Amino acid sequence: MDPEIAEWLKQQYQQRDRTYADVEAVLRLFHNFLVPKPETYTHDNGRSQLLLSLIGTIPIMYQSVTYNIPVAFWLPTSYPSVAPYVFVTPTALMLVKAGKHVDISGRCYHPYLAYWSNRTESSLAELIGIMQEVFSQEPPVYAKPNVTQQQQQSSPIIGGYPSPSSSLRPAPPILKYSPRQTAASSVSASQQPGVIPQQLQNRYPSPSPYGSGTQQLTPQQAQLYTKLQSALLEFNTASSREMDNLVTVNKQLNDAETRTKAELQSLRDFDAQVQHQNTIMTRCIEQLNLNIEKIRSWPEEPVDEIICGTSVVHNQLFELVAEEIAIEDTIYYLGKALSQDKVELNAYMKASAKTGKVIRSNFTGIIKVF
Repeated sequence: MDPEIAEWLKQQYQQRDRTYADVEAVLRLFHNFLVPKPETYTHDNGRSQLLLSLIGTIPIMYQSVTYNIPVAFWLPTSYPSVAPYVFVTPTALMLVKAGKHVDISGRCYHPYLAYWSNRTESSLAELIGIMQEVFSQEPPVYAKPNVTQQQQQSSPIIGGYPSPSSSLRPAPPILKYSPRQTAASSVSASQQPGVIPQQLQNRYPSPSPYGSGTQQLTPQQAQLYTKLQSALLEFNTASSREMDNLVTVNKQLNDAETRTKAELQSLRDFDAQVQHQNTIMTRCIEQLNLNIEKIRSWPEEPVDEIICGTSVVHNQLFELVAEEIAIEDTIYYLGKALSQDKVELNAYMKASAKTGKVIRSNFTGIIKVF
């Protein structure tokens, strides 16, 4: 394995040692036929994630002939707690044949994946052996009807995956799965890679188990193929629209999240300012309460002693002026009582005469003071 990929794997995966060991075991068995590389994997909910993938081909034995099936194994970051994602990846010259363990999109299903165990009983190499056995019984791909034999012979590389017969490297083994054996023990040390016949030009089986790789489709099969192709196109179009909508909604949610965080930060700043002002107000109230208690503790002073003149003369003047003001108030209220017939005229005249004498006496006293 490339050192950079190995270092990245050890940083991104939870059980890095187990994952590295399983990948190394597979690469030793399928050297240069399965290539590890970090690739972006899109989950069913639209979330994208960078995962380690093993992309290439695995050999199968179908009708005593070896075929190379293009596949891709994706390892989730929680591997081996979670089973790998297995896909058949047909080239431009092939089509996916949906069956018991493969859907129209190429996704592979098997009870071994459904009941995956993170213990040593389940491993990536053993999974590949099971996929080889399943594909040998029901091939997942077949050649397009309009691909001629001459086009298939023109290139030793089919769909970008290396063909064992086009290179000097031996073909990888076809693993045999046994429920009581591990993937490593299922391959005998003395097993030799099979030899691909020279006359075999199409390395992928035909859609029918009873026909050859170059067999033409019947009208019914062609009609069914057309319907499936149309349905797949409609599905892809609908999926693209839905994906665009999801991307738009995701962008809107991200923008709303950004605005919400900004508003939340603003509210937090405002709350901090309010708390600061509240602290200042509390301190001022406490200071005012202290001042009030201090004032209440002061002794009471007699008003008559506080409001007085600075000398005897000023005190006499103060008393005379106060008495004059009191007499004026008395005359005012006597006149008001007379107008309301509450006081008789004789009583009013007597009181006014007496008050007038007092006023003259006070006036004379004021003159003497000055």
